[in-house]
Amino acid sequence: MKQIRAGKRMTVALGAALLGTAAGAVDVDFGVSYRTGTDVLGAGSLWQQTTARVGVSNVSVLGGTPVAGTLSAGVSNRAVDVGYALGLSLPPLGAVSSRTDLAVTWQGGLRLSSRATGTAGPVALNAGASFFTTSATAVDPLAAWTFAPTDLRNRGVAADLAARYRVNRTLVAVLGGEFGAQNQGFVGIESRRDLTRVLAPSEGDDPTLEPATERTGTLTFRAGARAGRDILGVTGGLTYATEAGLSLGLDALAGRGQTDSGSTGLTYGLTASVTAPDLLGEGSNLRLYSAYEPWRTASAPLRVGAEAILPLGPGELSLDVRGGRNPSGTAGFGARVGYRLPLGGSDAPQDNTP
Repeated sequence: MKQIRAGKRMTVALGAALLGTAAGAVDVDFGVSYRTGTDVLGAGSLWQQTTARVGVSNVSVLGGTPVAGTLSAGVSNRAVDVGYALGLSLPPLGAVSSRTDLAVTWQGGLRLSSRATGTAGPVALNAGASFFTTSATAVDPLAAWTFAPTDLRNRGVAADLAARYRVNRTLVAVLGGEFGAQNQGFVGIESRRDLTRVLAPSEGDDPTLEPATERTGTLTFRAGARAGRDILGVTGGLTYATEAGLSLGLDALAGRGQTDSGSTGLTYGLTASVTAPDLLGEGSNLRLYSAYEPWRTASAPLRVGAEAILPLGPGELSLDVRGGRNPSGTAGFGARVGYRLPLGGSDAPQDNTP
Protein backbone atom coordinates (compact mmCIF):
# COMPACT_ATOMS: atom_id res chain seq x y z
CA MET A 1 0.00 0.00 0.00
CA LYS A 2 2.88 2.36 0.77
CA GLN A 3 4.31 1.82 -2.75
CA ILE A 4 0.90 2.44 -4.34
CA ARG A 5 0.56 5.70 -2.39
CA ALA A 6 4.07 6.60 -3.55
CA GLY A 7 2.93 6.06 -7.13
CA LYS A 8 0.03 8.45 -6.58
CA ARG A 9 2.39 11.07 -5.16
CA MET A 10 4.58 10.68 -8.25
CA THR A 11 1.49 11.30 -10.43
CA VAL A 12 0.92 14.58 -8.55
CA ALA A 13 4.59 15.46 -9.13
CA LEU A 14 4.14 14.84 -12.86
CA GLY A 15 1.15 17.17 -12.90
CA ALA A 16 3.19 19.86 -11.19
CA ALA A 17 5.94 19.44 -13.76
CA LEU A 18 3.41 19.81 -16.58
CA LEU A 19 2.03 23.00 -15.04
CA GLY A 20 5.54 24.42 -14.76
CA THR A 21 6.57 23.86 -18.37
CA ALA A 22 6.06 27.49 -19.34
CA ALA A 23 9.10 28.49 -17.30
CA GLY A 24 11.60 27.15 -19.84
CA ALA A 25 12.42 24.59 -22.48
CA VAL A 26 10.58 21.29 -22.04
CA ASP A 27 9.61 18.34 -24.21
CA VAL A 28 6.30 16.52 -24.04
CA ASP A 29 6.56 12.80 -24.85
CA PHE A 30 3.84 10.47 -26.13
CA GLY A 31 4.27 6.75 -26.76
CA VAL A 32 2.30 3.58 -27.45
CA SER A 33 3.84 0.10 -27.53
CA TYR A 34 2.65 -3.47 -28.01
CA ARG A 35 4.37 -6.80 -27.51
CA THR A 36 3.60 -10.47 -27.82
CA GLY A 37 4.70 -13.22 -25.47
CA THR A 38 3.44 -14.02 -21.98
CA ASP A 39 6.38 -15.60 -20.14
CA VAL A 40 7.74 -12.32 -18.80
CA LEU A 41 4.63 -10.16 -18.54
CA GLY A 42 2.21 -12.72 -17.16
CA ALA A 43 -1.28 -12.94 -18.62
CA GLY A 44 -1.56 -12.08 -22.28
CA SER A 45 -4.63 -9.87 -22.61
CA LEU A 46 -4.56 -6.98 -25.08
CA TRP A 47 -4.57 -4.47 -22.21
CA GLN A 48 -1.58 -6.12 -20.55
CA GLN A 49 0.36 -6.30 -23.83
CA THR A 50 -0.28 -2.65 -24.77
CA THR A 51 1.36 0.29 -23.04
CA ALA A 52 0.46 3.97 -23.42
CA ARG A 53 2.62 6.65 -21.80
CA VAL A 54 2.71 10.45 -21.61
CA GLY A 55 5.41 12.47 -19.93
CA VAL A 56 7.70 15.47 -19.90
CA SER A 57 11.47 15.67 -20.19
CA ASN A 58 14.28 18.24 -20.26
CA VAL A 59 12.65 20.27 -17.49
CA SER A 60 15.48 22.50 -16.27
CA VAL A 61 16.00 22.33 -12.50
CA LEU A 62 19.52 23.69 -12.11
CA GLY A 63 20.73 25.94 -14.90
CA GLY A 64 24.02 27.58 -15.73
CA THR A 65 27.68 26.68 -15.39
CA PRO A 66 29.21 24.50 -14.04
CA VAL A 67 26.11 22.60 -12.82
CA ALA A 68 23.08 21.74 -14.93
CA GLY A 69 20.17 19.47 -14.00
CA THR A 70 17.06 18.29 -15.82
CA LEU A 71 13.95 16.48 -14.59
CA SER A 72 11.72 14.04 -16.47
CA ALA A 73 8.48 12.35 -15.43
CA GLY A 74 5.84 10.16 -17.00
CA VAL A 75 2.75 8.08 -16.34
CA SER A 76 1.49 5.01 -18.20
CA ASN A 77 -1.04 2.26 -17.66
CA ARG A 78 1.81 0.25 -16.10
CA ALA A 79 3.74 2.65 -13.89
CA VAL A 80 4.66 6.16 -12.86
CA ASP A 81 8.27 7.22 -13.39
CA VAL A 82 10.55 10.10 -12.47
CA GLY A 83 14.12 10.75 -13.61
CA TYR A 84 16.77 13.32 -12.74
CA ALA A 85 19.96 14.01 -14.70
CA LEU A 86 22.81 16.14 -13.37
CA GLY A 87 25.92 17.40 -15.14
CA LEU A 88 29.01 19.05 -13.66
CA SER A 89 31.76 20.50 -15.85
CA LEU A 90 35.07 21.62 -14.37
CA PRO A 91 37.47 22.30 -17.25
CA PRO A 92 40.29 21.52 -17.51
CA LEU A 93 39.95 19.01 -14.66
CA GLY A 94 37.16 16.97 -16.23
CA ALA A 95 33.40 16.41 -16.13
CA VAL A 96 30.86 14.33 -14.19
CA SER A 97 27.33 13.38 -15.18
CA SER A 98 24.72 11.22 -13.48
CA ARG A 99 21.16 10.06 -13.90
CA THR A 100 18.75 8.50 -11.41
CA ASP A 101 15.42 6.90 -12.36
CA LEU A 102 12.57 5.68 -10.19
CA ALA A 103 9.49 3.79 -11.40
CA VAL A 104 6.59 2.50 -9.32
CA THR A 105 4.09 0.13 -10.93
CA TRP A 106 0.40 0.26 -10.15
CA GLN A 107 0.79 -3.18 -8.50
CA GLY A 108 3.30 -1.74 -6.03
CA GLY A 109 6.55 -2.91 -7.66
CA LEU A 110 9.53 -0.58 -7.60
CA ARG A 111 12.60 -0.06 -9.76
CA LEU A 112 15.36 2.36 -8.77
CA SER A 113 18.51 2.81 -10.84
CA SER A 114 21.37 5.28 -10.97
CA ARG A 115 24.35 5.73 -13.27
CA ALA A 116 27.30 8.10 -13.16
CA THR A 117 30.16 8.80 -15.56
CA GLY A 118 33.22 10.92 -15.00
CA THR A 119 36.46 11.87 -16.69
CA ALA A 120 39.66 13.25 -15.22
CA GLY A 121 42.68 13.49 -17.49
CA PRO A 122 43.34 10.09 -19.10
CA VAL A 123 40.90 8.24 -16.80
CA ALA A 124 37.18 7.67 -17.44
CA LEU A 125 34.81 5.87 -15.06
CA ASN A 126 31.31 4.53 -15.68
CA ALA A 127 29.35 3.04 -12.76
CA GLY A 128 25.75 1.97 -12.28
CA ALA A 129 23.56 0.32 -9.65
CA SER A 130 19.93 -0.76 -9.43
CA PHE A 131 17.44 -2.13 -6.92
CA PHE A 132 14.15 -3.63 -8.01
CA THR A 133 11.17 -5.55 -6.67
CA THR A 134 9.56 -6.11 -10.06
CA SER A 135 10.80 -7.07 -13.53
CA ALA A 136 11.97 -4.53 -16.10
CA THR A 137 9.18 -5.61 -18.46
CA ALA A 138 6.57 -4.67 -15.85
CA VAL A 139 7.52 -1.03 -16.58
CA ASP A 140 8.68 -1.27 -20.22
CA PRO A 141 7.38 -4.34 -22.10
CA LEU A 142 10.14 -4.04 -24.72
CA ALA A 143 12.98 -3.90 -22.16
CA ALA A 144 13.94 -7.57 -22.64
CA TRP A 145 15.25 -7.02 -26.17
CA THR A 146 17.44 -3.93 -25.90
CA PHE A 147 20.93 -4.09 -27.42
CA ALA A 148 22.57 -3.97 -24.00
CA PRO A 149 21.46 -6.98 -21.92
CA THR A 150 18.69 -6.35 -19.39
CA ASP A 151 18.49 -8.16 -16.05
CA LEU A 152 15.07 -9.85 -16.23
CA ARG A 153 14.84 -11.05 -12.63
CA ASN A 154 11.69 -10.14 -10.71
CA ARG A 155 13.66 -8.73 -7.78
CA GLY A 156 17.24 -8.15 -6.76
CA VAL A 157 20.17 -5.76 -6.89
CA ALA A 158 22.75 -5.26 -9.63
CA ALA A 159 25.80 -3.10 -10.24
CA ASP A 160 28.49 -2.58 -12.87
CA LEU A 161 31.74 -0.66 -13.11
CA ALA A 162 34.05 0.10 -16.03
CA ALA A 163 37.30 2.05 -15.98
CA ARG A 164 39.16 3.25 -19.07
CA TYR A 165 42.71 4.55 -19.08
CA ARG A 166 44.09 6.29 -22.17
CA VAL A 167 47.66 5.05 -22.53
CA ASN A 168 48.26 7.27 -25.56
CA ARG A 169 46.28 8.82 -28.41
CA THR A 170 45.48 5.46 -30.03
CA LEU A 171 45.53 2.94 -27.15
CA VAL A 172 43.06 2.53 -24.24
CA ALA A 173 43.11 -0.04 -21.41
CA VAL A 174 39.73 -1.25 -20.08
CA LEU A 175 38.89 -2.94 -16.77
CA GLY A 176 35.49 -3.62 -15.21
CA GLY A 177 32.92 -5.97 -13.79
CA GLU A 178 29.23 -6.82 -13.54
CA PHE A 179 27.66 -7.86 -10.23
CA GLY A 180 24.25 -9.32 -9.53
CA ALA A 181 22.71 -12.39 -11.13
CA GLN A 182 25.98 -13.38 -12.88
CA ASN A 183 29.08 -11.89 -11.26
CA GLN A 184 31.91 -11.45 -13.75
CA GLY A 185 34.90 -9.31 -14.61
CA PHE A 186 36.52 -8.25 -17.86
CA VAL A 187 39.80 -6.76 -19.01
CA GLY A 188 40.89 -5.59 -22.44
CA ILE A 189 42.56 -3.07 -24.71
CA GLU A 190 41.27 -0.87 -27.52
CA SER A 191 43.41 0.43 -30.37
CA ARG A 192 42.27 3.10 -32.81
CA ARG A 193 43.58 3.77 -36.29
CA ASP A 194 42.66 6.79 -38.40
CA LEU A 195 41.73 6.17 -42.04
CA THR A 196 42.89 8.83 -44.51
CA ARG A 197 42.90 9.54 -48.20
CA VAL A 198 45.24 11.57 -50.36
CA LEU A 199 43.81 14.83 -51.70
CA ALA A 200 44.28 15.80 -55.31
CA PRO A 201 47.10 18.37 -55.68
CA SER A 202 46.10 21.97 -56.16
CA GLU A 203 47.59 24.28 -58.69
CA GLY A 204 50.82 25.76 -57.38
CA ASP A 205 51.50 22.98 -54.83
CA ASP A 206 55.17 22.11 -54.36
CA PRO A 207 55.63 18.64 -55.96
CA THR A 208 58.53 17.86 -53.64
CA LEU A 209 56.30 17.97 -50.54
CA GLU A 210 54.16 15.09 -49.29
CA PRO A 211 50.61 15.24 -50.65
CA ALA A 212 47.90 16.55 -48.35
CA THR A 213 45.53 14.04 -46.75
CA GLU A 214 42.19 14.11 -44.92
CA ARG A 215 40.65 11.72 -42.44
CA THR A 216 37.77 9.62 -43.76
CA GLY A 217 37.01 7.58 -40.66
CA THR A 218 38.42 5.42 -37.89
CA LEU A 219 38.89 1.74 -37.16
CA THR A 220 38.81 0.59 -33.52
CA PHE A 221 40.09 -2.87 -32.58
CA ARG A 222 39.21 -4.56 -29.27
CA ALA A 223 40.67 -7.63 -27.55
CA GLY A 224 40.28 -8.97 -24.04
CA ALA A 225 38.96 -11.65 -21.69
CA ARG A 226 35.86 -12.19 -19.54
CA ALA A 227 35.61 -14.48 -16.51
CA GLY A 228 33.02 -15.12 -13.84
CA ARG A 229 30.00 -17.21 -12.95
CA ASP A 230 29.24 -19.67 -15.78
CA ILE A 231 31.55 -17.89 -18.25
CA LEU A 232 35.24 -17.94 -19.15
CA GLY A 233 36.29 -16.71 -22.56
CA VAL A 234 38.22 -14.37 -24.82
CA THR A 235 36.67 -11.41 -26.59
CA GLY A 236 37.39 -9.41 -29.71
CA GLY A 237 35.71 -6.69 -31.69
CA LEU A 238 35.92 -4.12 -34.46
CA THR A 239 34.18 -0.78 -35.09
CA TYR A 240 34.29 1.21 -38.31
CA ALA A 241 33.11 4.83 -38.17
CA THR A 242 33.03 7.46 -40.90
CA GLU A 243 33.30 11.21 -40.52
CA ALA A 244 29.64 11.48 -41.59
CA GLY A 245 28.53 9.48 -38.53
CA LEU A 246 27.98 6.03 -40.05
CA SER A 247 29.12 3.37 -37.55
CA LEU A 248 29.36 -0.42 -37.83
CA GLY A 249 30.36 -2.56 -34.84
CA LEU A 250 30.94 -6.28 -34.34
CA ASP A 251 32.01 -8.08 -31.13
CA ALA A 252 32.50 -11.77 -30.38
CA LEU A 253 33.15 -14.03 -27.40
CA ALA A 254 34.39 -17.62 -27.43
CA GLY A 255 34.97 -19.82 -24.41
CA ARG A 256 33.25 -22.02 -21.88
CA GLY A 257 29.85 -21.26 -20.38
CA GLN A 258 26.14 -21.85 -20.75
CA THR A 259 25.25 -23.16 -24.22
CA ASP A 260 22.09 -22.72 -26.24
CA SER A 261 20.69 -25.97 -24.78
CA GLY A 262 21.19 -24.72 -21.21
CA SER A 263 24.10 -27.05 -20.41
CA THR A 264 27.70 -26.01 -19.72
CA GLY A 265 30.28 -26.42 -22.47
CA LEU A 266 31.93 -24.57 -25.34
CA THR A 267 29.93 -21.46 -26.13
CA TYR A 268 30.16 -18.22 -28.08
CA GLY A 269 28.44 -14.86 -28.41
CA LEU A 270 28.03 -12.30 -31.18
CA THR A 271 26.77 -8.73 -31.12
CA ALA A 272 26.51 -6.38 -34.10
CA SER A 273 25.09 -2.90 -34.68
CA VAL A 274 24.81 -0.34 -37.46
CA THR A 275 24.05 3.36 -36.92
CA ALA A 276 23.25 5.50 -39.95
CA PRO A 277 22.41 9.22 -39.58
CA ASP A 278 20.39 11.07 -42.26
CA LEU A 279 19.63 7.83 -44.14
CA LEU A 280 15.87 8.41 -43.86
CA GLY A 281 16.13 12.15 -44.41
CA GLU A 282 18.02 15.09 -42.96
CA GLY A 283 18.09 14.96 -39.18
CA SER A 284 17.03 11.31 -39.02
CA ASN A 285 18.88 8.48 -37.32
CA LEU A 286 18.57 4.72 -37.89
CA ARG A 287 20.05 1.97 -35.75
CA LEU A 288 19.93 -1.77 -36.37
CA TYR A 289 21.30 -4.32 -33.91
CA SER A 290 21.48 -8.01 -33.17
CA ALA A 291 22.87 -9.90 -30.16
CA TYR A 292 23.19 -13.63 -29.51
CA GLU A 293 24.63 -14.42 -26.06
CA PRO A 294 23.47 -17.83 -24.78
CA TRP A 295 25.98 -17.66 -21.91
CA ARG A 296 23.98 -14.92 -20.13
CA THR A 297 21.76 -16.53 -17.48
CA ALA A 298 19.46 -13.62 -16.51
CA SER A 299 18.98 -11.85 -19.86
CA ALA A 300 17.37 -12.70 -23.18
CA PRO A 301 19.95 -14.76 -25.13
CA LEU A 302 18.71 -13.50 -28.51
CA ARG A 303 17.90 -9.82 -29.10
CA VAL A 304 17.30 -8.00 -32.38
CA GLY A 305 15.92 -4.57 -33.08
CA ALA A 306 15.55 -1.52 -35.29
CA GLU A 307 15.27 2.01 -33.91
CA ALA A 308 14.55 5.10 -36.01
CA ILE A 309 14.14 8.80 -35.20
CA LEU A 310 12.72 11.13 -37.84
CA PRO A 311 11.97 14.87 -37.69
CA LEU A 312 8.24 15.44 -38.08
CA GLY A 313 6.65 18.84 -37.81
CA PRO A 314 7.92 20.76 -34.79
CA GLY A 315 9.07 17.57 -33.05
CA GLU A 316 10.44 14.12 -33.83
CA LEU A 317 8.88 10.73 -34.41
CA SER A 318 10.47 7.57 -33.01
CA LEU A 319 9.83 4.01 -34.19
CA ASP A 320 11.17 0.91 -32.39
CA VAL A 321 10.76 -2.72 -33.40
CA ARG A 322 12.35 -5.37 -31.18
CA GLY A 323 12.19 -9.09 -30.68
CA GLY A 324 14.08 -12.14 -29.55
CA ARG A 325 14.06 -15.25 -27.42
CA ASN A 326 13.60 -15.00 -23.66
CA PRO A 327 15.48 -17.02 -21.00
CA SER A 328 12.60 -19.55 -20.86
CA GLY A 329 13.08 -20.26 -24.58
CA THR A 330 9.91 -18.57 -25.85
CA ALA A 331 10.10 -16.03 -28.68
CA GLY A 332 8.34 -12.70 -28.94
CA PHE A 333 8.45 -9.26 -30.48
CA GLY A 334 7.20 -5.76 -29.82
CA ALA A 335 6.89 -2.33 -31.39
CA ARG A 336 6.70 1.23 -30.10
CA VAL A 337 5.65 4.51 -31.72
CA GLY A 338 6.51 7.74 -29.94
CA TYR A 339 6.48 11.47 -30.56
CA ARG A 340 8.47 14.19 -28.77
CA LEU A 341 7.14 17.73 -28.95
CA PRO A 342 9.30 20.64 -27.73
CA LEU A 343 7.41 23.43 -25.97
CA GLY A 344 8.92 26.89 -25.66
CA GLY A 345 12.49 27.40 -24.56
CA SER A 346 14.74 29.83 -22.79
CA ASP A 347 15.78 31.30 -26.13
CA ALA A 348 12.22 31.66 -27.41
CA PRO A 349 10.75 35.17 -27.52
CA GLN A 350 8.61 36.00 -24.52
CA ASP A 351 5.00 37.01 -25.00
CA ASN A 352 4.36 39.99 -22.74
CA THR A 353 0.84 40.66 -23.97
CA PRO A 354 -1.41 41.36 -20.94
